[in-house]
Amino acid sequence: MNRLAKTAWHRKASKPVTVWMAALVLISLVHWALPNYRWVLIHMFTLGIVTNSIMLWSQHFTEKFLHHQLPEETRPWQLRRFAILNVGILLIITGQLTKDMFAQHWHITAVGATVVGGSLAFHAGYLGRQYLQAKRGQRYAPSVIAYICSACCLPLGALAGAALAAGFPNPWQERLLLTHLILNILGFVGFAAIGSLMLLFPAIWRTQAHYERAPLTFALMSIGLTTAAGGALFGQGLIVAGGLVAYLIGIIIPIMSWGACVVTVLRDPRDRVTFAAVSVAAAPLWLCGTLIVLAYRAATDLGTTAISLPTMPFLIGFAAQLLIGVMSNILPSNIGGGPKATRTGMLVYDRAGLFRATLVNVGLACWLYTENSWLRVVLSILAMGSLAVFLVLTPFAVRAQLGVIRKTREPLPLAEKPKTNQITAALAVLALVIASFGGLVDGGSGGSSGVVTAGGTGKTTEVALDMKGLRFSPDVITVPAGNQLVLTVHNSDTMAHDLKFDNGAHTGRMNPGEQKRLEVGVISVDMAGWCTIAGHRAQGMEMTVKADTSGGSGSSSSGSNGSNGGGADTAKPTSAHKPTHPIQNGTDDSLEPITER
Repeated sequence: MNRLAKTAWHRKASKPVTVWMAALVLISLVHWALPNYRWVLIHMFTLGIVTNSIMLWSQHFTEKFLHHQLPEETRPWQLRRFAILNVGILLIITGQLTKDMFAQHWHITAVGATVVGGSLAFHAGYLGRQYLQAKRGQRYAPSVIAYICSACCLPLGALAGAALAAGFPNPWQERLLLTHLILNILGFVGFAAIGSLMLLFPAIWRTQAHYERAPLTFALMSIGLTTAAGGALFGQGLIVAGGLVAYLIGIIIPIMSWGACVVTVLRDPRDRVTFAAVSVAAAPLWLCGTLIVLAYRAATDLGTTAISLPTMPFLIGFAAQLLIGVMSNILPSNIGGGPKATRTGMLVYDRAGLFRATLVNVGLACWLYTENSWLRVVLSILAMGSLAVFLVLTPFAVRAQLGVIRKTREPLPLAEKPKTNQITAALAVLALVIASFGGLVDGGSGGSSGVVTAGGTGKTTEVALDMKGLRFSPDVITVPAGNQLVLTVHNSDTMAHDLKFDNGAHTGRMNPGEQKRLEVGVISVDMAGWCTIAGHRAQGMEMTVKADTSGGSGSSSSGSNGSNGGGADTAKPTSAHKPTHPIQNGTDDSLEPITER
């Protein structure tokens, strides 16, 4: 049987990945029309693309690492397992899309999570059986152990996800969320990624690696993952931080070896510095960076409910970049056809390679730094679009490689040196985009240049403001003219929001669950406030502060139901009054939502 026929099952098994990639691109164009769109987009990527890819390539590399090719009659059963997995993924996403339609939506999600978790548990057993049947002493056998650990993590992560869908009272909901992320990103994705890179990193950079110490790496990763997940579940921030540090030390060991590979290649780069090479080098660095940030947050927030998760660096900088980079290299290798044919396929995938790699990494860094919403939109398009180009290049790469195999076209020539001018061009594009929006720091994001805090009546009106469902509650606040307005703003939505006023007062970007105190200043005239996140104001996320010149005590109301929050008396605690928290700067949060002092 020829090579193309042998890999037919592989191409069929990879079709769900292509379908999910195309669906993700299309859905992202109309994401605003979807309920809970951020969750949907994240899980289309993690479940649809990443899970299918890991299940496929872990099987592929297990056979290669163990030198144990499975008979062709087992392939139809493997394809059926992929079909079952994707039915479970569709059920999970359907359950969350119907979240606002009926209260028992989580039952659908739970069934889907059971199917997905069961599929990966079976996959772990399947890989384990191959490991036990293979000869001992294989160089990359530890990577197979990593694949088995990876597959074992997803059922636990799916269980935590199903519990999240059912809903638990705080703090358990926040604990489950952090546990879910640790098990799925660091466990399922992390073990599979590091296990694969033990072979793929030096192969993609076309050099040799030494001193990777795979057993020690995976031992530290296992200890760190177990510790961090346990600490997250029981709300122990320091334990989470300790586990993350152990995990980080584990992955630094092979990264040092891979760094030596990069240095060796850069001394004589020739045609070896490609999009795939830069991607597999940058992705582990993003993983290290996010681990450091997460460990710091866990150590400083001794509980786990206040930990803000660096989701985008994990998903885009690490997972997506690594996946696209690896596939740009191994898909042509898997098709084969000889060195010239394989090289042609890789060169097609590497079109504008350094330009795209720069947009992904520098663009993502700028995207994470800036709070300018429209700039973030443009930077996200540049960064993620540079990865999505993979879909466009795939048919061209396959056609070109098959053309060389069938001798209907000439192979592409090798480049003599890296096209570093592409890096310069990408940096110039990013600089132009950033300059067009006035720089990385939004002119109003500082939020206080136009705020007046002196003068007026000398009194302060305080209001608790909630952001949820693209609405502010209350969305109309009446303040006695001359009073200073101080808002306690809480984002109880599932997406990021902010609040900016005409005078420049600005909360900055607030992630879900985050709370901030905002000094709006002395209110002498009516003033508008709105969310600056792209598209949110257009969907009605606005509010108004009215200056009351009649001498009233102030009120708040919500346009959604027309109710009036009513006025509040001057805050003069009586002897019977007992604050719920220590009074700071004259503020007592146990008083009525609107107070004057």
